[in-house]
Amino acid sequence: MNSKLESDRELRLPTFRDLVSPLFRYWRTAVLVALTVCVGTTTVVLLTPKQYEAEMKFLVKRERADPIVSADPNAMTQAPAYVSEDEVNSEVELLKSRDLLEEVAAASGLLAKAAPARRPGVSAPNDKDAALARVVRKLDADLKIAPIKKTTFIRVTYRSTDPALAARVLSDLARLYLEKHRVLHRPTGAYQFFTQQADRFRNELAEAEARLNDYGRREEIVSPDFEQQSALQKLADFESELQQTRAKITESTRSIGDIEAQIAATPNRQTTQIRTSENAELTRNLKANVLTLEMKRSEMLRKFTPTYPPVREVEEQLAQARAALKAGEQSPLTEQTTDQNPTYQWLHGELARVKTERTAAIARAAAIEQSIAMFREKARQLGLKGAAEQDLRRSVKTAEDSYLLYHRKQEEARISDALDGARIANIALADAPAVPTFPSNTGRLWLLMFGAVIGLALGAGATYLLEYLSPHFHTPEDVEGAMGVPVLASISARR
Repeated sequence: MNSKLESDRELRLPTFRDLVSPLFRYWRTAVLVALTVCVGTTTVVLLTPKQYEAEMKFLVKRERADPIVSADPNAMTQAPAYVSEDEVNSEVELLKSRDLLEEVAAASGLLAKAAPARRPGVSAPNDKDAALARVVRKLDADLKIAPIKKTTFIRVTYRSTDPALAARVLSDLARLYLEKHRVLHRPTGAYQFFTQQADRFRNELAEAEARLNDYGRREEIVSPDFEQQSALQKLADFESELQQTRAKITESTRSIGDIEAQIAATPNRQTTQIRTSENAELTRNLKANVLTLEMKRSEMLRKFTPTYPPVREVEEQLAQARAALKAGEQSPLTEQTTDQNPTYQWLHGELARVKTERTAAIARAAAIEQSIAMFREKARQLGLKGAAEQDLRRSVKTAEDSYLLYHRKQEEARISDALDGARIANIALADAPAVPTFPSNTGRLWLLMFGAVIGLALGAGATYLLEYLSPHFHTPEDVEGAMGVPVLASISARR
């Protein structure tokens, strides 16, 4: 039976009545505890010195662009017109930086107030550092720095028992923060650096230009590239002319061989006239000779016999004369006239002309080859001179670009310094701190509310503690749980 009751009691969940009953049963204790806590909290609030809260606001804007230190001459210093959340958060972190808080603590007098008094003759080198650390930690806790949502404003508040001190701390913080902002967003010594570099490259530019002019005077060239192009053009013309001349030489050699072959086959003289006629004088002489021999033979026959040798000799002479006369009469006299062959003469003249032209072409080819070699060497020398001049011109161009770059950056740095001198930055103090007239009740109200809540919680906790420690039975369930027997009936006590 007892085990069954215990198991039922363990399985039964507490009801709302069970939870509320201790509050009604020990309500006096709960009220007493709550009042005690509230009275104590109120006393603490009344005894706590009044806190004065000073406030200021910064506006993060895009009024000027930070200079860009870059070797790119086209690097733009323009920045987007909008202010990103990251930039606002960066400025918040800058406001919370330790070195800035240390400067504020020293400038506002917080460090002097917190510095421990030293006894004469006793040196404590670490006391100042420890005091500074404590002041900075407290200053960091008292300063409330937060960006205002959906704006580019940063709200900064500081609480102190001294209203003038609260305003002074924020004023020093604003002043030192704006100075640090300008220092961090501009390279230190940029104007001096760019000025030195601009002077250096101005001197290098002057030296490079002097070397270029000296080289031009020494080599006696005006424009090596143009002269090289002209030499290459002439070289190409001479090479084309050499090819034509060599072709002409080959053609002349072939023509000479053909002309010599034609000369060998052509006679040097030719018959210009052929005239045929009888030789009358020869016939007349032959007839006279025949007549003389006949008369001589007749006279000798009158004196001598036909067998007489002289007579025979005369008869033979007479027969020869008659044969010659007959042959003369049968073969007429042919007369031929010859003269020099004009074709042969023309071929000789053409051969001489072609040989002369060939000799001239050979001489011209030799001269052209010399000219080609000369212009090729000239073009090569001009190429080397052009390369040397280009190197000098590149040095001039490099020095000029560097000088213009650093001169431009020098001007940008000068403008940036002028803007810094005019205190033009991307941070503006939109709401300057003022000495608060009335104390801040926000902390006191929250403290009172916190005390009331704690008092109610402690009062309720006290009732449950008394319920747990009480030796009395208040419900049948308490009796069953303690004695292990079921309760058959219960009588409520009248109070």
